[in-house]
Amino acid sequence: MHVGKIAVKTVYTMPPGATVSETAQRMRQQDLRFMPVVEGDRLIGVITDRDIVLRCVAEGTDPDTVVVQDVMSREIVCCFMGESIEHARTMMNEHRVRRLPVIDKHNRLVGLVALADLEGGISPHKKGMKVVFHKEVTDSRGQPHKVAVKTVYITGQNNREQAQAAAVRRLEAETGSAWTNVATGVEAEEETSS
Repeated sequence: MHVGKIAVKTVYTMPPGATVSETAQRMRQQDLRFMPVVEGDRLIGVITDRDIVLRCVAEGTDPDTVVVQDVMSREIVCCFMGESIEHARTMMNEHRVRRLPVIDKHNRLVGLVALADLEGGISPHKKGMKVVFHKEVTDSRGQPHKVAVKTVYITGQNNREQAQAAAVRRLEAETGSAWTNVATGVEAEEETSS
Protein backbone atom coordinates (compact mmCIF):
# COMPACT_ATOMS: atom_id res chain seq x y z
CA MET A 1 0.00 0.00 0.00
CA HIS A 2 1.21 3.52 -0.72
CA VAL A 3 1.10 6.70 1.33
CA GLY A 4 -1.59 8.29 -0.84
CA LYS A 5 -4.12 5.72 0.40
CA ILE A 6 -3.83 6.72 4.06
CA ALA A 7 -2.72 10.37 3.94
CA VAL A 8 -5.09 12.91 5.45
CA LYS A 9 -6.07 15.21 2.58
CA THR A 10 -7.47 18.08 4.67
CA VAL A 11 -4.41 19.75 6.16
CA TYR A 12 -4.35 22.96 8.19
CA THR A 13 -1.53 25.20 6.93
CA MET A 14 -0.08 28.63 7.60
CA PRO A 15 1.44 31.18 5.21
CA PRO A 16 5.03 32.30 5.88
CA GLY A 17 3.92 35.85 6.71
CA ALA A 18 1.49 34.89 9.50
CA THR A 19 2.57 35.91 12.98
CA VAL A 20 3.70 33.33 15.48
CA SER A 21 0.85 34.42 17.74
CA GLU A 22 -1.75 33.74 15.02
CA THR A 23 -0.13 30.39 14.34
CA ALA A 24 -0.11 29.37 18.01
CA GLN A 25 -3.78 30.33 18.32
CA ARG A 26 -4.66 28.28 15.23
CA MET A 27 -2.68 25.31 16.56
CA ARG A 28 -4.57 25.53 19.83
CA GLN A 29 -7.95 25.85 18.12
CA GLN A 30 -7.29 22.82 15.92
CA ASP A 31 -5.42 20.87 18.65
CA LEU A 32 -2.26 20.62 16.52
CA ARG A 33 1.44 20.51 17.33
CA PHE A 34 2.63 20.70 13.73
CA MET A 35 1.59 22.75 10.70
CA PRO A 36 2.99 22.83 7.19
CA VAL A 37 3.92 26.28 5.91
CA VAL A 38 2.85 26.91 2.33
CA GLU A 39 3.33 29.67 -0.18
CA GLY A 40 0.47 29.32 -2.61
CA ASP A 41 0.19 25.54 -2.67
CA ARG A 42 3.95 24.87 -2.39
CA LEU A 43 5.38 23.45 0.82
CA ILE A 44 8.23 25.69 2.03
CA GLY A 45 8.58 24.63 5.67
CA VAL A 46 6.90 23.31 8.78
CA ILE A 47 6.29 24.87 12.16
CA THR A 48 5.88 23.00 15.42
CA ASP A 49 4.93 23.99 18.92
CA ARG A 50 8.58 23.30 19.79
CA ASP A 51 9.77 25.75 17.10
CA ILE A 52 7.53 28.42 18.62
CA VAL A 53 8.83 27.82 22.14
CA LEU A 54 12.54 27.54 21.31
CA ARG A 55 12.87 30.06 18.48
CA CYS A 56 10.45 32.73 19.63
CA VAL A 57 9.31 32.54 23.25
CA ALA A 58 12.63 31.38 24.75
CA GLU A 59 14.46 34.05 22.74
CA GLY A 60 12.27 36.75 24.26
CA THR A 61 10.88 37.93 20.92
CA ASP A 62 7.32 39.16 20.48
CA PRO A 63 5.04 36.49 18.97
CA ASP A 64 2.71 39.26 17.77
CA THR A 65 5.43 40.67 15.48
CA VAL A 66 7.63 37.65 14.62
CA VAL A 67 6.44 35.83 11.50
CA VAL A 68 6.36 32.11 10.78
CA GLN A 69 9.13 32.18 8.17
CA ASP A 70 11.53 33.46 10.84
CA VAL A 71 11.02 30.46 13.16
CA MET A 72 9.85 27.62 10.91
CA SER A 73 11.95 24.57 10.07
CA ARG A 74 13.11 24.79 6.46
CA GLU A 75 14.75 21.38 6.24
CA ILE A 76 11.59 19.43 5.54
CA VAL A 77 11.34 15.67 5.80
CA CYS A 78 8.48 14.63 3.53
CA CYS A 79 7.33 11.86 1.23
CA PHE A 80 5.56 11.49 -2.10
CA MET A 81 2.03 10.15 -2.65
CA GLY A 82 3.25 7.03 -4.45
CA GLU A 83 5.86 5.98 -1.90
CA SER A 84 5.27 2.91 0.21
CA ILE A 85 4.03 3.03 3.77
CA GLU A 86 7.18 1.17 4.81
CA HIS A 87 9.33 3.92 3.25
CA ALA A 88 7.34 6.59 5.15
CA ARG A 89 7.81 4.65 8.41
CA THR A 90 11.56 4.37 7.74
CA MET A 91 11.78 8.13 7.08
CA MET A 92 9.98 8.89 10.34
CA ASN A 93 12.25 6.58 12.32
CA GLU A 94 15.45 7.91 10.72
CA HIS A 95 14.53 11.55 11.25
CA ARG A 96 12.71 11.05 14.56
CA VAL A 97 9.50 12.71 13.43
CA ARG A 98 5.88 11.66 13.94
CA ARG A 99 4.35 13.39 10.90
CA LEU A 100 5.31 13.73 7.27
CA PRO A 101 3.91 16.20 4.77
CA VAL A 102 2.95 14.42 1.55
CA ILE A 103 3.86 16.26 -1.66
CA ASP A 104 3.51 15.74 -5.39
CA LYS A 105 6.31 16.00 -7.93
CA HIS A 106 5.88 19.81 -8.08
CA ASN A 107 6.47 20.19 -4.31
CA ARG A 108 2.77 20.92 -3.74
CA LEU A 109 1.33 19.82 -0.43
CA VAL A 110 -1.32 17.16 -1.05
CA GLY A 111 -1.69 15.56 2.38
CA LEU A 112 -0.21 14.58 5.69
CA VAL A 113 0.60 11.20 7.19
CA ALA A 114 1.15 10.53 10.90
CA LEU A 115 2.94 7.67 12.59
CA ALA A 116 -0.38 6.55 14.11
CA ASP A 117 -1.79 6.25 10.56
CA LEU A 118 1.04 3.90 9.63
CA GLU A 119 0.49 1.75 12.69
CA GLY A 120 -2.94 0.58 11.67
CA GLY A 121 -5.16 3.51 12.33
CA ILE A 122 -5.45 6.86 13.92
CA SER A 123 -4.89 6.84 17.65
CA PRO A 124 -7.83 7.98 19.76
CA HIS A 125 -8.03 11.74 19.96
CA LYS A 126 -7.57 13.04 23.46
CA LYS A 127 -8.77 16.59 23.95
CA GLY A 128 -6.88 18.98 26.11
CA MET A 129 -8.42 19.67 29.48
CA LYS A 130 -8.50 22.99 31.29
CA VAL A 131 -8.29 22.44 35.04
CA VAL A 132 -9.16 25.44 37.20
CA PHE A 133 -8.29 25.65 40.88
CA HIS A 134 -10.53 28.13 42.68
CA LYS A 135 -11.25 29.66 46.05
CA GLU A 136 -14.74 30.30 47.23
CA VAL A 137 -15.23 33.86 48.43
CA THR A 138 -18.29 35.63 49.72
CA ASP A 139 -19.38 38.96 48.32
CA SER A 140 -20.82 41.88 50.33
CA ARG A 141 -24.33 40.39 50.12
CA GLY A 142 -23.16 37.06 51.51
CA GLN A 143 -23.30 35.28 48.14
CA PRO A 144 -20.54 32.70 47.51
CA HIS A 145 -18.50 32.95 44.29
CA LYS A 146 -15.74 30.84 42.80
CA VAL A 147 -12.61 32.84 41.99
CA ALA A 148 -9.97 31.16 39.83
CA VAL A 149 -6.53 31.15 41.47
CA LYS A 150 -4.65 28.83 39.09
CA THR A 151 -5.36 27.30 35.68
CA VAL A 152 -3.50 24.23 34.43
CA TYR A 153 -3.79 22.76 30.92
CA ILE A 154 -3.50 18.97 30.74
CA THR A 155 -3.30 16.76 27.66
CA GLY A 156 -3.10 13.01 27.16
CA GLN A 157 -5.79 12.07 29.69
CA ASN A 158 -8.94 10.10 28.90
CA ASN A 159 -11.39 11.89 31.16
CA ARG A 160 -11.91 14.77 33.55
CA GLU A 161 -11.01 12.78 36.65
CA GLN A 162 -7.62 11.79 35.21
CA ALA A 163 -6.97 15.37 34.06
CA GLN A 164 -7.90 16.71 37.48
CA ALA A 165 -5.59 14.21 39.23
CA ALA A 166 -2.72 15.12 36.87
CA ALA A 167 -3.30 18.84 37.51
CA VAL A 168 -3.30 18.30 41.28
CA ARG A 169 0.01 16.41 41.04
CA ARG A 170 1.50 19.22 38.93
CA LEU A 171 0.31 21.99 41.26
CA GLU A 172 1.55 20.15 44.35
CA ALA A 173 4.94 19.59 42.69
CA GLU A 174 5.17 23.31 41.80
CA THR A 175 4.14 24.59 45.22
CA GLY A 176 5.62 21.86 47.40
CA SER A 177 2.43 21.65 49.43
CA ALA A 178 -1.09 20.23 49.23
CA TRP A 179 -3.31 21.84 46.61
CA THR A 180 -5.83 22.63 49.34
CA ASN A 181 -3.37 25.24 50.64
CA VAL A 182 -3.81 27.08 47.34
CA ALA A 183 -7.48 26.54 46.52
CA THR A 184 -10.75 25.28 47.98
CA GLY A 185 -11.98 23.52 44.84
CA VAL A 186 -10.92 22.18 41.46
CA GLU A 187 -12.84 21.59 38.23
CA ALA A 188 -11.81 20.17 34.86
CA GLU A 189 -13.43 20.90 31.51
CA GLU A 190 -12.58 20.11 27.90
CA GLU A 191 -10.82 22.94 26.14
CA THR A 192 -13.05 24.57 23.57
CA SER A 193 -12.01 26.09 20.27
CA SER A 194 -12.36 29.83 20.28
